[in-house]
Amino acid sequence: MADPRLTLGQISALTGWTDAHTRLKCRAAKVTWRKGRRPGEYALSLLPADVQAKHAEETRKGLAIVRATEQTLLLFASAPALQSPPRVAIPEDLEDQARARLKAIEPYLDVQQQRKEGRRTEIRLAEGKIVRTMDEFAEYIGSQQNPPVSKSAVWEWVVRFNKGGYAALADRPRKDRDKSRFFEKHPAAGSYLQQKFLKEGLSREMAWEALCRDWRRIGEKGLTPCYDTARNFLNALPEPLTVFAREGKQAHWSKCSPSIIRGKVPAMDWWISDHRQFDVMVHNTLFSELTASKAFRPWLTLIQDWGSRSIVGFCFAPTPSSRTINSALRLAILGHGMPRNFYWDNGEDYKKVRRDLEAVTLSPEATSLLERDRVSFGVTSALPYRPRSKPIESHFSRWSKRYDMIWRAAYLGNKPGSCPESTRLAQKQHGDFMKGKRADTPLPSDAEFIFAAIQWIHEFNEATRLPALGHRTPNEVMEEQHPERNRPQVNPRLLDILFWEREKRVVQAGGCVQLDGMRYEPTDESLFALDVKKGEQVMVLRDPYNLGEAVAADAETLQFIGELRIQEFIAQCPNGRFTRDQIKAAMRRERGLRRGYADYLAVLSAVASNQGWKTEREALMERAIARTGTDGRLLPAAAPGALGEARPRRKSELQPTFVSDAVAQDAEIFQKIDYGAGEQAQIPIAAVPGALRGADRPTAKKISSPFVSDAVRDFLAEESDSSLAEGKEP
Repeated sequence: MADPRLTLGQISALTGWTDAHTRLKCRAAKVTWRKGRRPGEYALSLLPADVQAKHAEETRKGLAIVRATEQTLLLFASAPALQSPPRVAIPEDLEDQARARLKAIEPYLDVQQQRKEGRRTEIRLAEGKIVRTMDEFAEYIGSQQNPPVSKSAVWEWVVRFNKGGYAALADRPRKDRDKSRFFEKHPAAGSYLQQKFLKEGLSREMAWEALCRDWRRIGEKGLTPCYDTARNFLNALPEPLTVFAREGKQAHWSKCSPSIIRGKVPAMDWWISDHRQFDVMVHNTLFSELTASKAFRPWLTLIQDWGSRSIVGFCFAPTPSSRTINSALRLAILGHGMPRNFYWDNGEDYKKVRRDLEAVTLSPEATSLLERDRVSFGVTSALPYRPRSKPIESHFSRWSKRYDMIWRAAYLGNKPGSCPESTRLAQKQHGDFMKGKRADTPLPSDAEFIFAAIQWIHEFNEATRLPALGHRTPNEVMEEQHPERNRPQVNPRLLDILFWEREKRVVQAGGCVQLDGMRYEPTDESLFALDVKKGEQVMVLRDPYNLGEAVAADAETLQFIGELRIQEFIAQCPNGRFTRDQIKAAMRRERGLRRGYADYLAVLSAVASNQGWKTEREALMERAIARTGTDGRLLPAAAPGALGEARPRRKSELQPTFVSDAVAQDAEIFQKIDYGAGEQAQIPIAAVPGALRGADRPTAKKISSPFVSDAVRDFLAEESDSSLAEGKEP
């Protein structure tokens, strides 16, 4: 392989030697000119090893030097690999500055390198202008910056880069940055100013005025500082120090303490719960504890699965309490089962729910519900006054930014100063509505607001793709990790015992109970079970935010008895049609109840008859016969003057006092009519006014008790027939 030949310019670019020094080195090596080459080209092998290695590296990177006539120069070509000092750390706020300056001088460094190699190039700009000198090129680069800079600034950047590399392009911070030379000379004045600003909580201006007033008193001489000097000095104080001194420890923890990065949590491992008050004003139509149409801000008690971010339970109310927590828990557990752990607020309402859960004596069924995968559930309370310790707080900010804002006329803002003017006007108009000066109110009703909130929750679970879940929806993650087909079937009655409010009441007539001015009646399935508890105390379990239904349980054992519902008032309607229907429905319930009692009594009668049980009268007569040895006739000594057993007297038939000839004649006619064996005369209905039709005629059937069902009656009749067939007395 031929030995490469280099010109004096190329050797100078590689080694930094001058042309005279290069000739001297080559003459000492006794260089022979290559035939066909002009003098001034030298073999690469004559140069030192490090220079040869550098030439090979540049050739490999495609940076070999070419003749000026063969060069095609791009205006903003990538800069060659320059041997700059190692890159050092620079302040983060100056990183963008150093990067922008390096990008600006890259074309200048490229052209400068080529000029060092001896190539004189002309640069044609985009607008057609030709740049022939480095001075013009530096001026052009400066004009392209934003904002534009002078050519001397570009030269300064190049000099910095050549001397200190990339880090030198950033402006060096001032040595007296965040320091006040004035207060360094007057330390007592600086301490006084900090005392007024940090400890006493004065404003910057008031602290400066106090310093000027007491300048001589604190022992300082000379002129007082201006307000800008004092303000800059106070602004340079560390932010954590300022927050801690002026706002307190809690604010310092919230604003300046580092956050904890939590790992991923599986679905159904942790449920988080807390309350939130909406920044929306509505008027009351649902809650009995508030005046009708009164304006208020509703509260939300929310339960969220930490792993899937799915909202599993919620309850809306005018005021949060342990009742709303129990309602939300019951809804969540009924749909998803019991989680392994709860993580909720440290308030008194949550403490009460925790105490109630721990105080309940659980049945085996409840114990199996509260254990999943042999891991008992636990309750963890958040740190007091530490809102950031609950991940649900970040979810509440989503409600504030995406739901509260859509109720523009009723939106109050997230702080008092941000309340829109339209909302203040709406509140004034609602006040006129309450006074009867307006026919309607611009505030939405609580029913409309809650209905929309439930839809928002449904869409969040179904359609919101969260980056924290890999851009999947909460329901997709929940279904993947906790599919619906594998969720345990929870007994609603058990949840009633665990989470519903409990009050003792006495059962009234018809199995009804009276509670908070409302009358609860049993359902059709629970009518008999509650009616037999009349006069007894039962435990009534109900959700205070779903008063339409309740459950009755044993007062001591909490054993389920039956279901209750609010008894509806029967309104008097015109013509009474709807009123009659409601009364008839109530009467059917009562008849069904009596029929149940009659069936039960008939069963008892049948059992007594089959077992040969005797009534008290029969048992008494049997004992009397056994003691006296008589057949039951009265003893003369036991009843003096009593008549002995006499023959039955013949009862005389009563004769009518008067019978007309016509009636007697009709009677003789009917006596002569032959009806035939087993047949009944077919008398025309029209001939006998008032006569009963065939289906309505009374039959010659033995009258039985109305409380004995047909099945029992037939059963007794069969037993009587079998007794007669055997010759026994029925």
